[in-house]
Amino acid sequence: MIIMPSTLTVGKVSAKPGETKYGPAYSVELKDGTAVNLPVILVNGAKDGPTITITAAVHPTELIGTEAIRRVTRKLVKAKDLKGKIIAFPLTNPLAAQFGVYVSPHDGVNMVVAYPGNKNESSITGRLANFVWENATTKSDLVLDFHENVKPCLHFNIVGYSKNKGTEKRALEAAEAFGITTIRPGQSEFDLPGMTPGSKSYVEECMENGIAAFCPEFEGAYDLKFSDETTIEVAVRGLMNVLKYMDMISGKIEKQKGILVLDDAKPKYTFKGMTKANRGGIVHRLVDIGIKLSKGTPIAEIYNSYGDVLETIKMPMDGYVWGWTLRDWMVQEG
Repeated sequence: MIIMPSTLTVGKVSAKPGETKYGPAYSVELKDGTAVNLPVILVNGAKDGPTITITAAVHPTELIGTEAIRRVTRKLVKAKDLKGKIIAFPLTNPLAAQFGVYVSPHDGVNMVVAYPGNKNESSITGRLANFVWENATTKSDLVLDFHENVKPCLHFNIVGYSKNKGTEKRALEAAEAFGITTIRPGQSEFDLPGMTPGSKSYVEECMENGIAAFCPEFEGAYDLKFSDETTIEVAVRGLMNVLKYMDMISGKIEKQKGILVLDDAKPKYTFKGMTKANRGGIVHRLVDIGIKLSKGTPIAEIYNSYGDVLETIKMPMDGYVWGWTLRDWMVQEG
């Protein structure tokens, strides 16, 4: 029996089979009644197949995923050649995007932990997250949530765990197809702005609900045209690889180029926590990312403005430094 594709509708935007459509899918109101729109791009394949949801700019200081979505959905993938459906949110957090900041200033909520949200009870960020969850996430066979780290860093995927082993297997295989280093969560929690102890990320919520998902993290962008072209190509190639893995487009999966990939992206690495600074000052890095280090190795020094070393940060265990969470290379205590 041949299953015919159906019209794809996400909020106010609809695409018939073989069409690519885009526009504001949903909006939330600010204090003065101004509507802030959530943009969506829909690519509805001419043939039936899986549904994939892609979110970018959940933290709007991270725009590599936004550019990757543009190139893939508007230039590289044609709806007439696609098997299945792509739901892409290129600017998932328009609230924080208004100010060019990491977390929505309207409520201080980090959108990455706002899912699944509630359309009647959540804060304004949670209502946007709930729309994405109800209208796209729960209808998907795979979810990708694009993020970035400060330069320099590894390009890596975070792949969580699921009680449904089929879900977990699909997420791991899709992440492997993406082609960058895969890291599994450990006992430690991420400690980032707008997060509270025990809060779960978007991809964690997906995996717990039986929806295969992973989070690609790229080396942070400064220029979406020139200086970061390698990073953009990694994101685009990875997304195209995933579409090939899902049999949504034809072609062979391509190996990533121009970046360090540990053990060919096999999931042999575990997140072990985030090192804290006990003194405030200017951070000087002492080691490169992706190099095996022994416990006790000095990895950074904190200087005061006079040039005195206040603290030396050391590796708490054998392992790797895979990224830095500093935005301006200065830290306060804690």
